[in-house]
Amino acid sequence: MRQATLRKMFSLSGIGVHSGKTFSVTVFPADEDFGIQFHRTDIDWYISANWLNVQNATMCTQLTNNSGETIKTIEHLAASLYAMKISNALIETTGEEIPILDGSSMPYVKAIQDAGITEQLRPRRVLKILKNITVTESTKHETFSPFDDFTIDVECDFTAKGLTTSPAHFNMNSGNFMSEIASARTFGFVEEMESLQKNNLALGASLENAVGYNNQGQPLNKEGLRFQNESAVHKLLDIIGDLSLSEYWIAGKLSAFCPSHNLNNMLLRELFSNTDNYEIIE
Repeated sequence: MRQATLRKMFSLSGIGVHSGKTFSVTVFPADEDFGIQFHRTDIDWYISANWLNVQNATMCTQLTNNSGETIKTIEHLAASLYAMKISNALIETTGEEIPILDGSSMPYVKAIQDAGITEQLRPRRVLKILKNITVTESTKHETFSPFDDFTIDVECDFTAKGLTTSPAHFNMNSGNFMSEIASARTFGFVEEMESLQKNNLALGASLENAVGYNNQGQPLNKEGLRFQNESAVHKLLDIIGDLSLSEYWIAGKLSAFCPSHNLNNMLLRELFSNTDNYEIIE
């Protein structure tokens, strides 16, 4: 696999799901070995999309530097770039949050398609998982294990909230991200909204950019669900975005039970804590 970038830039604007403010994001082509970098134009600050820069992963993935500047809710855009195999891009944003748009990756995937993709000369490095790596958080857990492809299995348990959902599975090498994963929307439960908003979270959430479930696990959106197991599929989408912060194409199997942004980052930290866990293939 070779590195790749956009053929031309694209811009999108919308509400930040947690801040409730309006932001614009513009994604530019970049040279080989540039990686994925963010630039907050309001404070002229740059940061790499790297797992080491995640200091807060509560309800979203947030990049933070030692001075406290942040860019949050990067996961849907990051997943889109990774799935479309864009390894080099500069992302400019007008503030501290990436727009949620319709709550899925689809608007970003379509924008990438419209902009076009340019394959570059240098190869993309592959992160090969060599050992089983497991992280846990209460009853939640995630495991990396050796595998030739990059596959993800997700199981969720929302039965306490009245929602039953079947597991989700995806092979990143299938090329079917757009049809099988990209349109799955972020979601939440109405009974949690008051508590979230008291903590300055979900201030911009609505049925226009998320699936809302009542306490019987029924969607409140008039159009219904895009997938029968949309909540599990969206969790899988989030995993792709969060693991893209490894900065490598991954060869391994990920099995997740009730995944979270925090667990996703914990998994990368555990993986990279010992060089016996992985091999970098040039």
